[in-house]
Amino acid sequence: MYQTLNATVSVTVSLIVILMSVAAAETSVRPGAIEMDKTQNVDAVPGDVIELEDSENKSEFIIAPLPSHDALFGWSVSVPLMFMYKPDFTTPEDQTWVSGVVGFYAENDSWGAGGFHKMSVGGDQWRLKGALFHADMRYDFFGIGGDPDTSVPLRQPLTIALAEALREVVDDFYLGLRIAYIETDASIDSSGGFVPPEPIPPDINVDYSLVTLAPSLQFDTRDDQFYPTAGYFIEGQVALGREWLGSDTEYEKYELDVNHYLKFGKSGVIGLRGILQYAGGDAPFFVFPAYGANVDLRGYKTGSYRDRFLFATQAEYRHRFTQRIGAVVFAGIGTVADEFARWDETLPSAGAGFRFVLAPKNNVSLRVDYAWGKDDHQFYVGIGESF
Repeated sequence: MYQTLNATVSVTVSLIVILMSVAAAETSVRPGAIEMDKTQNVDAVPGDVIELEDSENKSEFIIAPLPSHDALFGWSVSVPLMFMYKPDFTTPEDQTWVSGVVGFYAENDSWGAGGFHKMSVGGDQWRLKGALFHADMRYDFFGIGGDPDTSVPLRQPLTIALAEALREVVDDFYLGLRIAYIETDASIDSSGGFVPPEPIPPDINVDYSLVTLAPSLQFDTRDDQFYPTAGYFIEGQVALGREWLGSDTEYEKYELDVNHYLKFGKSGVIGLRGILQYAGGDAPFFVFPAYGANVDLRGYKTGSYRDRFLFATQAEYRHRFTQRIGAVVFAGIGTVADEFARWDETLPSAGAGFRFVLAPKNNVSLRVDYAWGKDDHQFYVGIGESF
């Protein structure tokens, strides 16, 4: 799927992800990890797909209820509703618009709801997106560095809003700005009888208002925004949190994503992905890069490995057996560290998955993946390719 606003609700053993859109700038909200932009996995399960008569504009309306269960959240249910369409005044070069709302509720009383919109106008010279989301999350904090066997239960209410505008400056190359707002505080959840440790971990019981302004770039030569078989999609940004913007703390979040797609035979596609992230300054712990907070790497509990620096690379082979049935295999490797460009512990990932084309007019698939990491394994159900 398109690497911008994703409407996602994913519950994977210790993970709830809400990414706002199918083809837009994403807002991802995951336990202990808040990221104002990531990749294109709109997590849900197959629901009703209503194909509207305007076939030229590829209009489709997707209702995708998601029941799920895991040890951390118990039973949960989420309902994304997404509308993919192109208004009459758009041009053939404009990308498909995506609008929607999403809500979820979990047995451990975690809940959230929000809305999102992504649009492309002016012959795809302008790419605009926005999202608003509120949640009350309960999750485990594994500390900085990585210790999947030791955790502290947290409760974190949060409100997130973002807006982004990108302008094509030369062919396939876009520049722009993103502004993001987060209102949140993370406190120790003692409702289950947990006794808080001494001393209290940093950033716990602290109210945060975070405002970031992010110069952003995008290079996009893909042949399709939802199921690319050739080309590059590269995104980079530097999110700057500054007191003069209204942020309670000053920090920087650097990120570079590189995706490359290659045709392989008649029915195969090879997807290659690399990501680099670094949090500098006085960034709160939930802004630090963390595995499980996105698709890099699959097979890890959210936040089980978290630090200032994260690097990951992976490859995925996608094969279509028929027009609607497919499968994938994937593998990757990465690390987290307390310093930029430092390689500490090697973290592997591997897995396989099934695909069913749920929205054929836009080539959008149901995604079911099973992945193994160093210490754990995870099951994923979603809409759209993992990257």
